[in-house]
Amino acid sequence: MEIECLDFAQDEFTQRFNGREQDVLSFYEDLSYDAESLKEVWERPAHPHTEALADIIEEEMARYGLSGAQRENLERLRQGSRVVIGGQQAGLFMSPSYIVHKIITLLVMVEEVRESHGYQAVPVFWIAGEDHDFDEVNHTHVYDQAHRRRRKIAYKPNLTVPMSLGFYKYDRGDMKATLDAVVEECGDSGFLRSRKAAIMEMIDTHEYWTELFHALVHDVFSEEGLIIFNAHSSAVRRLEVPMFKEMLERHDEIDQAFRSGQAAFGAACSLPPMIETDTNVHLFTGSEENRTLLVHDADGFATDKGVVSKDELLARLEEAPETFSNNVVTRPLMQEMLFNTLIFAGGGAEVKYWGELHEAFRKMEVPMPIVVKRMEIIHEDMRLRKLMDKYDLEVSHRLHEDVERKKKELLDDATDASFLKEVDDMQTRLERDYDAVEAASERTHRHLIEANLKAHRKQFDYLKRRYQLEVRRTLRHQLNDLEEVAERILPGGSLQERIYHPWMFPGIDPSTLSYTTKLTIIKGV
Repeated sequence: MEIECLDFAQDEFTQRFNGREQDVLSFYEDLSYDAESLKEVWERPAHPHTEALADIIEEEMARYGLSGAQRENLERLRQGSRVVIGGQQAGLFMSPSYIVHKIITLLVMVEEVRESHGYQAVPVFWIAGEDHDFDEVNHTHVYDQAHRRRRKIAYKPNLTVPMSLGFYKYDRGDMKATLDAVVEECGDSGFLRSRKAAIMEMIDTHEYWTELFHALVHDVFSEEGLIIFNAHSSAVRRLEVPMFKEMLERHDEIDQAFRSGQAAFGAACSLPPMIETDTNVHLFTGSEENRTLLVHDADGFATDKGVVSKDELLARLEEAPETFSNNVVTRPLMQEMLFNTLIFAGGGAEVKYWGELHEAFRKMEVPMPIVVKRMEIIHEDMRLRKLMDKYDLEVSHRLHEDVERKKKELLDDATDASFLKEVDDMQTRLERDYDAVEAASERTHRHLIEANLKAHRKQFDYLKRRYQLEVRRTLRHQLNDLEEVAERILPGGSLQERIYHPWMFPGIDPSTLSYTTKLTIIKGV
């Protein structure tokens, strides 16, 4: 296996953020991934509820079977050790691949922080079980090698799930059928050959969408000591009651700080707004049935159960905290109010979200952790490498353009330009003859001549099209090779990891990687 790190296309903001430009870092409390910032954040006092949080997480993870490494990290968490944290929605069978890469980023950074700086941080993966965007998580994509095309596989594609995913019970039969469809395309991997039966058992053992996701993540990363946190846990919601209460009491302050901070961030970084929301409360209610954004006006708080007063809403919070959840504005705040975070690793959009929220953090007197962009990883197997060498291609943001250029060169070289020219010359001579006939004919007959000429033109067009199709047919293998390269590395123009299922690729040993803001290419497997 060979690893290459490549400067890949990044937008201007990401370049400035990764380059630690001061006018960008000012929106992140001037913190960066360096010794000074690590020391500053590590020495912050731990939250008083840290032990209780660790107890809840341990109790909920125990049902999946705790590894020794996980027990050690839970004890570190209980004692106040800081975490390296990232999170994601519960994608179908851990799809797409960047979910796995986000977790790998956490593990890589924990090891680097320990080796280089002596801090024993704890890796925590946050499952966004409160999320209700089912259309984003109910499907995956695989590369169909037999037909050399991308294939979408979905679980109940026409199903609407209005509640939080943490409340959704999946259909075991449909889930198994979906697993069969995925394995059919990815089944050559040793992992799937050995684990399919175990995954089927997981489907039978669990009921809820996020439980199955948790089980799958645990199966892959338990020996790495990964702590898996279900944000939708009822016990966690009970622990969060004081935090939700403060957010409700101060929702106007949070909203104003968010909006002013977003404007300042956008102006300084030349970015349009990333977070778009009409709410002024930034919390949801009703996650068991219909998850509804709270909105406050002169009449009170509009909830999933109608308009209520603040006192009524606070009473509901005490009685049923599991029906409350965060939106994109308050979720980062809740994370930092819950965990003692050293580093938050997020995707490109998440990094921008946090920049927009800097004033909300300050208003709530919640210190930001170090924010970094997660690692981006693609796999280049031996077949891809051979094809790329054959056609002199390299991974770059211009790959699709390069592939189209190569296809054009192949077609141009195989096309007999003299043949096409002779066809055009024949058409020109015929049209000249028709012009002479038309000039000599009576006006009443000209429509017959024009119709006949039109038919001949169609025949010439048909001849040229059929010739070009024949040329393409003779180059079918080469053209398919080129399209495969583009489709497997940058499907639809997106990085491979954002589209394809992780089971399409070999597993990654985090100990072989180092944290980088460049694109990591794993070759030769």
